[in-house]
Amino acid sequence: MDSERKPTHDSNAWGWRRVLRSFLISIGSLFAALVGGLLLLIWSCEPPSINTLANRFPRQRKDLETIVSMSDQDPQLLRIDPNWLSTYGHQYFANSPETGITLERWNEYRRLFARNKITQGIQRDPASRDAFILVDSVGILNRGTSNGYLYCGPGPTHRYLPCSLSQPVGEHPYSPGDEAYSFRKLADRWYAFSEGPS
Repeated sequence: MDSERKPTHDSNAWGWRRVLRSFLISIGSLFAALVGGLLLLIWSCEPPSINTLANRFPRQRKDLETIVSMSDQDPQLLRIDPNWLSTYGHQYFANSPETGITLERWNEYRRLFARNKITQGIQRDPASRDAFILVDSVGILNRGTSNGYLYCGPGPTHRYLPCSLSQPVGEHPYSPGDEAYSFRKLADRWYAFSEGPS
């Protein structure tokens, strides 16, 4: 009878402490995993840096040149995005004869964009024939930043500042009323380029 001891108050308290400790460790681990996941998501949503674009350029150059050449043949389009097209004064979210290209041609752009991780297509300036291939962006409207490849057209005037400067690299920080940008020359007429915010 003496060998069968009943649990004491202290042993019950010790058991509850172990349960509570395990619970708090589990909650802490879950919180750390959530914070880590959130930070990873925020980091993965950032557009690629100028250095990342420069490293990718040799592998992607042929496709980038094809995109620019194709868009030269479609001068009526100011913007060719995987999801929409823009002409002078009109935006199209589905293919239309008014865009001047077939669905098959748009799908060829889309294939090149997807293969090169270009999420926002190409934006053309008809006067200078400068082209900004928008790899990715973050933010909205004039508070956003877009990173990609800049191709400078052959004309004497340009829409994008790096095309007018004789510098291999440049950077201008954001200040109210003035747009931020940074760039790095990759090859004749080609730059890794970041624009915004403004």
